[in-house]
Amino acid sequence: MIDDREAMALTKPRSKRKRVPTAASPKRGTLRLALVLAVLVGVNLYVFLWRGNTSIPAVMEQAAMAGREGGLGVKPGLAPAKPVTGEATAPQAGSAEGGVEGGAGVEGGAEVVQGTGEARLVEGEVQNGDSMGRILRREGMTPPEADELIRTLQEHMDLRSIRPGQSYRLRFDAGGRMESFEFDVSRTVRVRAERDASGNLVGHSDKASTDVRTEEIGGRIDSSLFAAMKQAGEDTSLVAFFVDVFAYDIDFFSSTHSGDTFRMLVEKEYLDNAFLRYRRVLAAEYRGKAGTFHAFWWKAPGSSEGRYFNAAGESVEKSLLKTPLKFARISSRFNLKRIHPVLHRQRAHLGVDYAAPTGTAVWAAADGRIVGRGNMGGAGNCVILQHDNGLQTVYMHLSKFEGGQRVGERVKSKTVIGYVGATGLATGPHLHFGVKQNGQYVDPSTLKLARGPGVPRKQRAQFKAETGALAERLLRIPINAGEQMLVQSAN
Repeated sequence: MIDDREAMALTKPRSKRKRVPTAASPKRGTLRLALVLAVLVGVNLYVFLWRGNTSIPAVMEQAAMAGREGGLGVKPGLAPAKPVTGEATAPQAGSAEGGVEGGAGVEGGAEVVQGTGEARLVEGEVQNGDSMGRILRREGMTPPEADELIRTLQEHMDLRSIRPGQSYRLRFDAGGRMESFEFDVSRTVRVRAERDASGNLVGHSDKASTDVRTEEIGGRIDSSLFAAMKQAGEDTSLVAFFVDVFAYDIDFFSSTHSGDTFRMLVEKEYLDNAFLRYRRVLAAEYRGKAGTFHAFWWKAPGSSEGRYFNAAGESVEKSLLKTPLKFARISSRFNLKRIHPVLHRQRAHLGVDYAAPTGTAVWAAADGRIVGRGNMGGAGNCVILQHDNGLQTVYMHLSKFEGGQRVGERVKSKTVIGYVGATGLATGPHLHFGVKQNGQYVDPSTLKLARGPGVPRKQRAQFKAETGALAERLLRIPINAGEQMLVQSAN
């Protein structure tokens, strides 16, 4: 039997179940996609086949009409080229009224559409990190055009030597093709590349005409040779001449004194009356407490280059430089009983210390062969040179070595072999310069030095005749403005 509770359960209405939405049928999605594609195809057919001003036949007809009016032949299916600048161009000389110059051409088997903008001039300067290729790409040249120009230029200039600040100019015709290129190598040298009648690039190198004048310079030292040179109205680069030529006789870091004087006869090069640069120093004199020294430039018959001699025809060069670097001061001299600044005990100082900024160039003190080069403990980075006269020179505490040199290689006097530093046992940047004679260290300042070869005896008369006039002119150079007025009044 069924009791009342069962009966009620049977007669109670069933609760409704929640329906979970199901994914659309694959067939229904395919139909929707097909419908969208059909609409898009219809729109395109209307635009390109039936719509009046955009249909393909209408576009072809407009292109043909433009070609007939402007003298531009357009192949079927190829739209007219746009101007390079994106703007309408003015009528050009020799073209049809309102027409466009340029057009389509074939280059290397590929269709090339040349631009139809106006002719333009591009001017610029070399920037840091630039190469010639980078410059040409920056100015919009294609790789084939840039390669053609570079091959033309490299016959007239060293493309690796370009430097920031040099200027250039590029000219392009209305079709965007480069017509000419100019590059200012210096104030007197310009390299050009221009197209000839056949369209080929032809290179040229132009050198401006300059004149060289021999001029007189004189001055008196009050504080330094630098200041005296500036007071004379000259560039301080001339100080390097005195340091180079008289370095065998004068230590300019300790032997210059207030009241010393100098005189020079120097060649100056001018371009349109504007000073360009110093050329040769023909004659020079330095007079002071250290003595009086002269140098005359003279080129012997048959020689490839000139050299400097004193008034007696002796070479100003000696077997060893007084100082193996420029512009320093002596911070410690040769001393057998010196207290070492790092070890704080007595230890002989077998050389001369020249205090100078890190990176100051260090010269070979004489012609010789490199017999040692590397880190040598307390000496730090060190170079040792063996010279033909039996002397050996040592250069300690270098920050780095000059590149491209190695043990066994010969170097000439004044060749840079390294740079001042503070490697090894050093309290600050300086060069320790040592000299060995017969295997023993000697004081460089007391060493007797032999001169280089002088003027041969059979050429002495010719030397005297050619340098005598320079010597007389040198002696007449006034030292200051007061002397200049006295000389003028005497004349």
